[in-house]
Amino acid sequence: MRSPSTLRLGLADTLDPVDIRVGSGATTSLLKAMNEIVAETIPLSGELPEPLARLAHLSSVATRMRPRDLRDPLTAAKRVHSAAVLGRPTIAARNLLMRRHLASAGPLDGIVQRSGDMQLPPSCRVVTLEDSTMVQALRAFPWPHLEALSARDIERYVERQRRIYESAVACCGATHWVSDSIINDYGIPPERVFTVGFGPNHEPAEPAPRDWSEPRYLFVGKRWIHKNGPAVLTAFAQVRERHPHARLDVVGDHPRLDQPGVFGHGMLSLLDPDQQQQLATLYRSATVFVMPSLHEAAGIVYVEAGGAGIPSIGTTNGGTATMIGPGGIVVDPHQPDQIFAAMLELADPDTARRMGELAYLHSAPFTWRKVAERLIRAMAIPGLDTSGLADFL
Repeated sequence: MRSPSTLRLGLADTLDPVDIRVGSGATTSLLKAMNEIVAETIPLSGELPEPLARLAHLSSVATRMRPRDLRDPLTAAKRVHSAAVLGRPTIAARNLLMRRHLASAGPLDGIVQRSGDMQLPPSCRVVTLEDSTMVQALRAFPWPHLEALSARDIERYVERQRRIYESAVACCGATHWVSDSIINDYGIPPERVFTVGFGPNHEPAEPAPRDWSEPRYLFVGKRWIHKNGPAVLTAFAQVRERHPHARLDVVGDHPRLDQPGVFGHGMLSLLDPDQQQQLATLYRSATVFVMPSLHEAAGIVYVEAGGAGIPSIGTTNGGTATMIGPGGIVVDPHQPDQIFAAMLELADPDTARRMGELAYLHSAPFTWRKVAERLIRAMAIPGLDTSGLADFL
């Protein structure tokens, strides 16, 4: 039997897998984990060189301009700008670039594909890894870059995604939510679909003795409105009427915060050790993580919160239930009463402590090392010894 340590694999993404600053850092973390298991992992970037990207982008914009747009071309260009990345010229250019990368990469035992925006050659042994399908994205949230797409654009994208899933050896979802979509919306047989999870992008703050007597909430999110920050502030104000010493720490691109008990820390970079230490300190002192996003495909932060030993309040809109499990509460992000009720429930010290213990236990299978092992297992490479690899979720 062949050992996983002999494998030579590829990791393909539309963004640069080596750059932790893009795509929430997930692909970079996965690349590092894969290299801990196999002989070599080749990063395959579908990020177009600037001149080619500009040309493909302009071609995509031009194909979406309508005769009536000539009255106000600047507004029309803005309308279709964000959708151009999904246009046929961009995707065709990316496919060409990926084939060039594959030609220079040499023989590969398999490839993990992180995106449905490119079609790899049929000779490749591919497993896909998704946190959301196009069908789900359209159902779940009014994404600006999708609103500019025509019905025909969407139909082409869904069909291309279906072909990619059909040609893959296996289709892997970060959550059960996306795995269900691959089966039910795209018709992929359940025996070829696996849930593998996501891991944290930095080492979670190990659970430490903390003061549970008063609620201390932590919010971490880059997009203030999308992550439902204003609703959290409103609910926190109600909680503080009953718990005058409650505290809310906010990390991200938040506005100025003058509300009693609320403390803003701004953006904390993954690349700055001092800022990461500051974030770890916030996790160690918090009693509840709260981020009931308007939509959250997976939510790596919930795994990080669980690893720190605190429960989470997440959203029902997306796949966060897989990431949170029994270690927290999911709420309808459009129902302020549900957000308040969850924050109030976890203001109770015994409840927060008990659910924090469950969150910590639930976070154990969610490491990038185990995600990488599940992806290699899903490749079903003939003659490969998979006995030591993590089981699917």
